Amino acid sequence: MFSSRIVSCLMLVAALLCPAAALQAQVQVADEDTELPDYSVYYEGVEARDAGDMATAVALFTEAAENGLAIAQHNLGVLYFSGEGVPQDYEQAFLWTQRAAEQGYVRSMVNLGVLYYNQLGVQPSWMSVWPLSLINRGAHYEQAARWYGEAAGYDDGEAQYYLATMYHQGLGVDRDLAQAYMWARLAQDNEVALATQFLTTLETEMSAAQRSQGQRDYANWVLENRS
Repeated sequence: MFSSRIVSCLMLVAALLCPAAALQAQVQVADEDTELPDYSVYYEGVEARDAGDMATAVALFTEAAENGLAIAQHNLGVLYFSGEGVPQDYEQAFLWTQRAAEQGYVRSMVNLGVLYYNQLGVQPSWMSVWPLSLINRGAHYEQAARWYGEAAGYDDGEAQYYLATMYHQGLGVDRDLAQAYMWARLAQDNEVALATQFLTTLETEMSAAQRSQGQRDYANWVLENRS
């Protein structure tokens, strides 16, 4: 299970967003009284990154992130995770990812779950050495499940799949095969490739009552959230 989340960490690296993706990634409904964020510094940072000037890009992303722009915080978290343009620093990756997630930025919610699951940047480095790393592992799994759950509620397929696996194993949540089934079905709808194979495995472990409950939960979720 841990190795599969290392794969998900690699997905985090690939999540750096360009200007067009930024507009599609997090839709905001605004009226005439809403003060919209200033993306100008962030866009300058994207242009600098595209031109290969990472020092300028990081400086501009940092400026925009410190001014509270969630997508800049998200991208800065990705850069610190990958070590692109900055020394790799999981604690900084966690800091900026957490700030963006707490503002409701869905992709950062998923990435924050990944960081908590793998205990990357979530505690001082001296606590990351075995056996000290075991002390807070349960609490970190709970936080991972919490943030996957937040993103899954926005119908993010990746988060739904990860949450399904946590319900399957009882990590950070009580083991619940019906909930695992529901979230896996939702992830499959969102074309998460691993969800189909996971569902096949899951169904072999489920009783008829659990499968029936999972199907009802899935149908109710779709009616409430996708209609």
